[in-house]
Amino acid sequence: MLKQHLPYISDPLSGQSFELQILKEDGNHVEAGILKNETTWYPIIGGIPRIMINELRENLLQTRYEFFQTYKNTLPKDIQEEWQASIDRIKDFDSFITHQKKTAESFAYEWKYIYKENNYEKQNFLHFLTPYLKEEDLKGKLTLDIGCGSGRFTKWAALCGTEISFGTDLGESVEVAYAMTKDFPNVCIVQADIYAMPFKGIFDIAYSIGVLHHLPQPKDGFVALPPVLKQGGRMLIWVYNRRNNARAIYFYEPLRDVLKHLPKPLLYKLCYIPGLAVHLINVVTHILNWYGFKKLAKKVPFSYYANFPFNMKLNDAFDVLATPKSNYYYVEQIRDWFETAKLKDIKAFEHPEAGITCTGIYES
Repeated sequence: MLKQHLPYISDPLSGQSFELQILKEDGNHVEAGILKNETTWYPIIGGIPRIMINELRENLLQTRYEFFQTYKNTLPKDIQEEWQASIDRIKDFDSFITHQKKTAESFAYEWKYIYKENNYEKQNFLHFLTPYLKEEDLKGKLTLDIGCGSGRFTKWAALCGTEISFGTDLGESVEVAYAMTKDFPNVCIVQADIYAMPFKGIFDIAYSIGVLHHLPQPKDGFVALPPVLKQGGRMLIWVYNRRNNARAIYFYEPLRDVLKHLPKPLLYKLCYIPGLAVHLINVVTHILNWYGFKKLAKKVPFSYYANFPFNMKLNDAFDVLATPKSNYYYVEQIRDWFETAKLKDIKAFEHPEAGITCTGIYES
């Protein structure tokens, strides 16, 4: 986190701003520190503000044992006591630490071997914003990527010329997002819960691509988001479409229910099967385009992936099969979300590859 990003972050409970206690710096980056106000505090660990509340905060205090142990004697007394009380609530500490190491190893495997950047990410990012936002619409804007995952779309927003691109995610993928974007002065990655965002009324544009349909209560998560926008700010989401998507609903989903329980290394290897299948089907698309049958080529299954590298097809296959839960929606349902959130000028577009892009304007 860069110090100049501090004024944009606020307490999701009180809305108060923070003072910064720096514990460790790396150049211009605050690698370790504490965000503190009159009522509460949050840690900065590995360059990332960790704005977690309720049971998520308890989990953070316990799973980030090494951070609190390292700075135990530097932290204010009230923070030391809260952390120690949390650690004391762990029944079998040795087993807990062993489990944490295994979890970290699994996470490291997933992001080291599965995700790889490629030259088509920008095209992919702008596709999800289509037809409501173009590259030039992002220039000079303050943007928020909700559920940023690896940070790839946060990065591409920044490369489109944003003033600052914030990326948030609840999971450990923020580590990857931070590593990917650390050298961008106009990027800040924050670990936060979509139901309790640490921002209030500041963003020109907030977008969530391929995230909300994985939540346990997607509509509730969405309705909580618009207040991060300033007056006249734009909310945009992309979710799975239920219409004309029988393949996903009746084949991918039952398959996911079985395969999602497999160890990730094994599941990753199995994903070569659908990845190669899509890659081979894409050959048909290329042949039809070569002979000038462009309209027919677009009707071939998976034609959207025709120009993408194999690794991107492998990544998406893994994402489909490893995610614990997915929901599919009709465009009318998504419009209802926007209406419930009292957004204005609502527009929705159904993409040919079974996705919905919907946008609206925030007016409090």
